[in-house]
Amino acid sequence: MSTFKSAGMKTELELALAKESTPRELPMGLPLAHLTARRWLQSILKVGQLEPRPCTVLAKKLLYFSYGGVFYRTSSMHTEKTTELPVALVFSPGVMNVFSRLFPFDSGAAAGNRFGPEWSSKLAPFASRFSVTTTDALQDARRLVYHLFETNTQYLGGRAANGGKLKDEPFPLLHDFLNADLSALNVDHRQRTIEAISEGAIALGQHLLWIGIPEYRTSIVLKELHRWTAPNIPPFHTYGFTKNFNPSQIAARLEDHAHESVIKRYADFPL
Repeated sequence: MSTFKSAGMKTELELALAKESTPRELPMGLPLAHLTARRWLQSILKVGQLEPRPCTVLAKKLLYFSYGGVFYRTSSMHTEKTTELPVALVFSPGVMNVFSRLFPFDSGAAAGNRFGPEWSSKLAPFASRFSVTTTDALQDARRLVYHLFETNTQYLGGRAANGGKLKDEPFPLLHDFLNADLSALNVDHRQRTIEAISEGAIALGQHLLWIGIPEYRTSIVLKELHRWTAPNIPPFHTYGFTKNFNPSQIAARLEDHAHESVIKRYADFPL
């Protein structure tokens, strides 16, 4: 497993970002999403916030979010356990003022060698090379989108910009990685997703734009949610499910609903 960088040391990606010029108009800041399972929903609603949980990758209590959509997936195994039903929460870009770290890909997938032996070797040690420690996570996420994809449309579509090949390393390496077809390894869109990490709790009453929940004790869940968001009622989506279901497939549908309901208007907004 990769070790994280020493305090005070810049990663390769941080150094490259510092060298590249940044245009005055960057891609619009996008909402970010957190995917969890119904088994955690009661504890979230009890305290009114998402709380960091132990992370074995970076050896800290952390919260993980996907920048721009519900891209994370839980289990792809079919189950009848309703505790495994996915719950998706989408927050406004403004919540990123408490985020402290970014990755240009899913760090958990990298730590688990899910990108295959070739790319696991090329990216290693990924945590000390590609993390971005930040005091302005929204600005740096927009910079990553610009330097890797150029536009939000290309970022959300997973299409890396050719300009990345002409920048300082590690941008050319990341360009090749983002363009690599790893579908034979069952790698999903997390290969091309900017990951945002918070060491602090995220309150439901601030910046929550949308939530997707299963049709399971729905009225109770929404009333508990309203305790923290009142007087506002955030847009919500409820979904039905069969007795035997696939959490990953449901999460994919939540991704589509969140995009159409919230994220699309940010991505399509003219600058």
